[in-house]
Amino acid sequence: MKKQTAEVFHALMKKGWIDRSGNTDVWRYYEDPEVQEELETMKESLCFELIRSGDRLYLVPTQDNDLFLKNNIDFRKDISANNEVRIRDLNLLNYLSIYLLYLFFHGEGTDPKCREFIAKEEAIRAFSDHCRACIKGAEAAEQTDYSDHFIQLANAWLSKTDGSKDSMKFAERYGLLNRLLVKFNAEHDDLFYQESGNIRPTRKLDDLMPYFLRKDRISEIQEWIKGVNKDAADL
Repeated sequence: MKKQTAEVFHALMKKGWIDRSGNTDVWRYYEDPEVQEELETMKESLCFELIRSGDRLYLVPTQDNDLFLKNNIDFRKDISANNEVRIRDLNLLNYLSIYLLYLFFHGEGTDPKCREFIAKEEAIRAFSDHCRACIKGAEAAEQTDYSDHFIQLANAWLSKTDGSKDSMKFAERYGLLNRLLVKFNAEHDDLFYQESGNIRPTRKLDDLMPYFLRKDRISEIQEWIKGVNKDAADL
């Protein structure tokens, strides 16, 4: 293996991406066809993909990767949760994270992004409406896509009070959202940031969402959420 290939891979591992202006030498190494060929070989054995977006290159682990993907222990650490926090609340946070992504990226065609920001109170209200619609649809037997697990999570969310906007309590809706935003900040996943009370996606998220939205599982999730949201209009 060329030394330059190792340096490119090391730089990608450190931050998850490199760019032409901030990593000038490493980017020049990456433009070497031999380096790209060796990285392609590494992708298969180490289970990752390389996604180029303009002047940035991202390293994205695949589902088969057992080195880079995070587990519940990592999740707890990212949101500063101790072992007393219930698995149900962790699952609810995962559910909320999927819905938050949906709020920003459910457009059609090659540009799925449909908004630049959302206020925290609007995100809370939208997810609450979604949960009510989910429960309503299941009770009326209008759809068969709802598992007991999702109904339990929807009920768990609706059983919580809003709390204060700066809450970090797992028993409150704002607390869960704020914990999730800690996981999504620049120190961890670098997907969202906050500005003047609004939630905004980072460039990293803007760059990578078109890639993830090509995956069948995400498309299915989007269609499922769209179906639930149609019921929300009747509430």
